[in-house]
Amino acid sequence: MPRILSVDLAYKHYRDVGVALLEATPRGIAVTLLDIPLSGAPTPDALCEWLVLSAAEYAVSGLCIDGPLGWKAPHTDAVHSRVSEKAVRAPGKTGLPPNGVKPRGYLAFTQFSIALFERLTMREGFVLPGDESPSDGLFVTETFPTAAWRALGLTALPGKAATKPHGMDAARERLALATGIELPSHITHDQLQAVVGGIAGVRWAGGERDAVQLAGLPPFRLDGCWREGYIMVPASA
Repeated sequence: MPRILSVDLAYKHYRDVGVALLEATPRGIAVTLLDIPLSGAPTPDALCEWLVLSAAEYAVSGLCIDGPLGWKAPHTDAVHSRVSEKAVRAPGKTGLPPNGVKPRGYLAFTQFSIALFERLTMREGFVLPGDESPSDGLFVTETFPTAAWRALGLTALPGKAATKPHGMDAARERLALATGIELPSHITHDQLQAVVGGIAGVRWAGGERDAVQLAGLPPFRLDGCWREGYIMVPASA
């Protein structure tokens, strides 16, 4: 059965990184929540290494990561962001390197995420959907949980600071009713976002390409870094 690892990324503390293993089963998608056995502030190298080892341990088909994979291309219809971010109405806008980010508060997270994707795609056997390089191997894709909630026809989960315990309970119930996914009551905000962000990835891994939307433009290399790229979300309900 196809399975993927989905990550709700954070760059200040490992405890804020949500990780979920999603597996397609005859009864639906099964979820296993994972803890990262690391402490302190994440580094792209250490997190990349743990993800690579975990991908092998759980025999996954791909990695889904909630964070930008590359920078904007010089000439597109999206003036201040990548086309993918414009398509999914992302609040963070990734412009031209090395620091073209809006709002400015997203810069450190954006640089961290792009560095992580760079390290993952440098590993043998890891590829971005839409990359013109050989496509055999594990896919590594960008996700955006807010767009996934919307595509599923559900109210998106607010940010962590704005979500009260009853709001978490309501969101968990909404998702369970809409998808049949059973979630533990102790799931955290970061883990729930990882689950939602990974739904499209499970569909992609299972060959359900019509049930997945690749928002954006194909990724390509320019001046030593990835540009544009897709955000993978469920096809709209």
